Amino acid sequence: MILLQRARLTLGSLFITLILLGCENQPRELSLSGLTMGTTYNIKLIVKVGETIDEARLVAEIDSLLAEVNRQMSTYDPNSEISRFNRSNSDSLFPVSAGFAEVVRQSIEISEITGQAFDITINPLIQLWGFSSWDNLDLPKPPATAAIDSVLGIVGIDKIKIINNRLQKIDLLVTIDLNAIAKGYGVDKVAGLLEQKGITDLLVEIGGEVYCKGLNAQQHPWRIGIDTPRLDAIPGQELRGIAEITNRGMATSGDYRNYFKYEGKLYSHVLDPRTGYPVETGVASVTVIAPHCIQADALATALMVMGSEKGLDLIESLPDVEVMLILREGEDKFRTVKSSGMLVQEK
Repeated sequence: MILLQRARLTLGSLFITLILLGCENQPRELSLSGLTMGTTYNIKLIVKVGETIDEARLVAEIDSLLAEVNRQMSTYDPNSEISRFNRSNSDSLFPVSAGFAEVVRQSIEISEITGQAFDITINPLIQLWGFSSWDNLDLPKPPATAAIDSVLGIVGIDKIKIINNRLQKIDLLVTIDLNAIAKGYGVDKVAGLLEQKGITDLLVEIGGEVYCKGLNAQQHPWRIGIDTPRLDAIPGQELRGIAEITNRGMATSGDYRNYFKYEGKLYSHVLDPRTGYPVETGVASVTVIAPHCIQADALATALMVMGSEKGLDLIESLPDVEVMLILREGEDKFRTVKSSGMLVQEK
């Protein structure tokens, strides 16, 4: 019997824990939210006593910035830069925006240090497995081995090249997907916009990826909850730990939000670009803290593919980067491993 199951669309894999004070002499917290990248954004700003912020104008600027990121990197927009590049059947240099080029450059760097565990040319595999849409319920079973092998022939970071702000296809059939890094980039861009306006204490979250700067309203580091990766659990329902962070990005990737089951086996949306199959590393969740959210976002996905041992070795070699991995040992049993500098209050 085929059991097909999809996780519900969530607002992100992280639960943000905030305790507010009501004292008039304390800084106040301003909350902003909206829609972007097929999910939501949530922003917390600490407004000091005597300061004022034009909330409507700020929201308009944030929405405009995020709309531009979508125009660059959304595969759902047929007129976006990424969609036009994917449709191109030429090996000519394809001009892209500076932001798009920066994301591709960082993607290539992370692919290289992770042994191609992170690879933005994975798009054909995502399409083949049916994970390109949360609403796709038409996949009754995994694709045939021959189909996977065929698609693997057009996957590989060596099949693209970035030269300044121009992208080139080495293989004309190659297509890319930036979903595993674009939210982190968007978070960093919004945080940068707020910092330019002199805001020193802030939290920016897009679809569960977070950047925090300064302190919260209680003058403490921001507290970010890490979910226990139970299948289909409501975000924030059961926390595995709480991290206190400031001036850092944080991202979580897991196998428990978007998946299907076939003949009793769980197939995660996290695909190994080297094999063409969903990961089977035993890692249910990866939370990475890094200087910037773009790094944390991409590395969280890469470590799902690499597994705990190789992933920990990599993180220990990177400056100012820490990780917490939650390993699945049975459907509802978990074990946690952390890098040497990862400070998390475990529940």
